[in-house]
Amino acid sequence: MVFSVVWIWLAWHNFLARLARACRLFRQVRHKIFCWLLRHCDYRWLLRLAALGRRLGLGNRAERRRAFVAAANKQCLIDDGRRLDYAALCYRRRLFELAATFGQNPQLLAQLERCKTELDAVVKPLHQAGSPVVLAPLHMVSDVLAGIVGSAVFPGKATVIVSASVENYDQQTRQAAGINLSYCSIHDDNRAIADNLTSAIMAAATNQQNIMLFPDITPDYTAQGQAAKSAKLGCRLFGRPARLHSGIIRIARALAAQVVFYYLYYDKGIKIYIYQPVASRDLKGKLPEIIEASLRRHPDDWTLWHSHSLFFINE
Repeated sequence: MVFSVVWIWLAWHNFLARLARACRLFRQVRHKIFCWLLRHCDYRWLLRLAALGRRLGLGNRAERRRAFVAAANKQCLIDDGRRLDYAALCYRRRLFELAATFGQNPQLLAQLERCKTELDAVVKPLHQAGSPVVLAPLHMVSDVLAGIVGSAVFPGKATVIVSASVENYDQQTRQAAGINLSYCSIHDDNRAIADNLTSAIMAAATNQQNIMLFPDITPDYTAQGQAAKSAKLGCRLFGRPARLHSGIIRIARALAAQVVFYYLYYDKGIKIYIYQPVASRDLKGKLPEIIEASLRRHPDDWTLWHSHSLFFINE
């Protein structure tokens, strides 16, 4: 009797192991097929197919749940009569990231190249004038694509301040995308943060690289950070008391840098919106204005609508 139980248990686990290997092989084959399609087809065809699938009820269940939160948040702040399709936004972001990295889709890469050229026309003169530069992309369309664009502008190197562990940024993906970025995580221990950030600031001060920071990250993403409470800027957004991360203000002041805000948006292709450079002394007043104006201008491209507290987290 005991032997039968052990045999059944081992047979069951052996079956599960084989099933897992088969699923992994299936995912690898699916990935290669999808990359082949992206390399040889217009990515907009795949966006249309995905829209058809969502109308038929297909898609990620967890994503559909987050879509309810995102739609309610957007309607609460920007009630323009249009319902946010957050599930479509998430699928589009994943497709863009795959197309720009492993897929190497020629149409998308050409659009990103145009965005790089436009951003470089703003950033390069600042460096030539001797001013350090802080790049401030917003979470529009895809943070990966924003990083690809920002990493390519003069002088061709950047350090990005991230809210998650640097291990989340896959080295193979970065190589496939040609992203020349180094990462400094605010969730590292204090000593590691100090070492990485000091090196990045010294390089940026001598115009050897740019520092990149996403200023619209919502406070609840970094609520567990070491300096969470002291790193927030009290302001008003959409007529309400709000809090934004003030890290970009401190870094810009330390460098006496010019801050270049930009974001990507989708309008029959990837395009870029670039603000006039902001001096570090003007940043405190301009930061909430730029974030609110960007969300009002292109609300359907912002990827953080699903955050429950947005910028109005209670402490």
